[in-house]
Amino acid sequence: MNRNSRNISSRVDSETYNSLVMDAESRGISINALINRIIKRHLMWDRFVEEMELVPLTKRSLKKIFRAMDDATIKKIAREVGGTVPQELIYLSYDKFDFVNLMKAIEISDSRFGKVECMVNDSTYRVSLIHNVCENFSDFLTETHQALADSLSLKFRVEHVDNNMICIEFEKPSDS
Repeated sequence: MNRNSRNISSRVDSETYNSLVMDAESRGISINALINRIIKRHLMWDRFVEEMELVPLTKRSLKKIFRAMDDATIKKIAREVGGTVPQELIYLSYDKFDFVNLMKAIEISDSRFGKVECMVNDSTYRVSLIHNVCENFSDFLTETHQALADSLSLKFRVEHVDNNMICIEFEKPSDS
């Protein structure tokens, strides 16, 4: 057994169990892997939905909304909300506000939009987010992260932006 994992036991009704088995089989994964995904989803999204008033939207809806917006509106909205969501996640999830917890919150927040890969190299924290929405959405996400960095006086760099993804870097403050 992996030292980082724990055995748990839980009872579920037969209908739920059968649905889980069928879902796992259709995805080509074990029921254990499926349950881990479900638990991670809860920890990264579901537990914050009510407190933070999060609303799920389809990517098709996001595409239509963001394609209809002009650059100035995108930037204005991003600047207004950019510094709040990760900070709210920190205060809801962790016992202190620091750079490490901020980066965890960014990963959680960004995972709502697609696949997130995070890499840490010394004092640089790199986030790659593949969202597959549209270029305006990439601009929005880039601007929200810039607003967050600015609100916390963090060094921030945009490495790549296109229709489907953003790659950004935050630099850990020397006093953290």
